[in-house]
Amino acid sequence: MGNDPVAAAAQRLTGDASIEVTPRETATLDEVAGVLPAGTSVFVTDLAPLGLEPSLDAARRIAGHGLRPVVHLAVRSIPDLPALDRTLGRLADAGVADLLLIAGSRAPAGAVENTIQVLESEAFRRRRFASVGVAGHPEGNPGVDEGAVDHALARKDKIAREEGLRLYVVTQFAFAADPVLGWERRMRDAGITLPVRVGLPGLTSPARLLKFGLSCGVGPSLAVLRKQTGSVLKLATTRTYRPAETLLGLARAVAADPENLISGVHFFPFGAVVPTARWARAIAEGGPVTDGE
Repeated sequence: MGNDPVAAAAQRLTGDASIEVTPRETATLDEVAGVLPAGTSVFVTDLAPLGLEPSLDAARRIAGHGLRPVVHLAVRSIPDLPALDRTLGRLADAGVADLLLIAGSRAPAGAVENTIQVLESEAFRRRRFASVGVAGHPEGNPGVDEGAVDHALARKDKIAREEGLRLYVVTQFAFAADPVLGWERRMRDAGITLPVRVGLPGLTSPARLLKFGLSCGVGPSLAVLRKQTGSVLKLATTRTYRPAETLLGLARAVAADPENLISGVHFFPFGAVVPTARWARAIAEGGPVTDGE
């Protein structure tokens, strides 16, 4: 690596990378645990219609492989505060120390509508989770006013400071660094100091990523994905996408500005758990940031 500060920043960002699996993907853990360092954060995607048990089972399996489970909790699936108390109790009793709180895409099941209600609840305050992630939306949250999203993140930052809570942000996945960096600058200028894990897509097909990007409201960076692959037709037929250019853009910004809030990256592998883990680990160990085969 020599003295290349951008390569060093890319190594740091992937060295602290996290990745997520669905409860149905726990069969990959044997292989993933052989790639990732012990203690790596592995997020468990919420499958709300199936209840909490699949997530708890996945968390136990992840911990059993020496990795650190981070359980998604889609709070809009919780009907009321007594149910929230029971849910948090089950998580704590199962040894889950780390959560990712998200509102979820469904309509609220009852009185719980957002993650701030959870952070301010007595049920949450009674249980001191080691860390809590919240969602960030550099390219907007479909159907939600941008100002309201920014205000909510500022409130969460304030709660974290007042409560001594280890809170951080995980962003939606992006195909380009510029929208993320502009958002990070805006958050920092607003006085927010929460560390940020930038969501990156894993090593899956661009056609699959395009589908998820459209559904998630990932707008400006979709144009970059199309440009990188040359055309919509090529996009649909390219075998594997690698987020090399996005990672390099983030690394350049982090290398140039030590005050940058970006502390790591988080991979949404969309089924390609093992290839994504291997790619990230190779960079963390000093390998080049490449989009080649």
